[in-house]
Amino acid sequence: MIAPSLTTGTPPAAAEFDLELVRKYNVPGPRYTSYPTAPQFTETTPTGALVEAIGRDNQDAGRPLSLYFHLPFCETLCWFCGCTTVITLKRDAAADYVDYLGRELTLMQRLLNADRRVAQMHFGGGTPTFLRRR
Repeated sequence: MIAPSLTTGTPPAAAEFDLELVRKYNVPGPRYTSYPTAPQFTETTPTGALVEAIGRDNQDAGRPLSLYFHLPFCETLCWFCGCTTVITLKRDAAADYVDYLGRELTLMQRLLNADRRVAQMHFGGGTPTFLRRR
């Protein structure tokens, strides 16, 4: 039901949609949390390719850096979720994952230009509040 306007007592005009615009964007696309997108990484992706890409990206030390941390743990699955998640009530299940994430950060830190400023940090894939404080 559309409620009448409080000022005029008449219902608002029907909403109009640009169907061509809807058709244009009604296609699968990469998720904002995945860049480069996951299909770009395969077992055949050479390790050197990643190192070279980071080196090229580091050439401009004034370019801000964005970090993404995938934390795939939730107690329940949201009906709208498209992320790779681990559904569990056992909060200790994330401990090994977080340890490996720390190791990866140490490895990546060596590759990054220390003069670059971190401008954004994103946490996705699950519920960051799932993790216990240490």
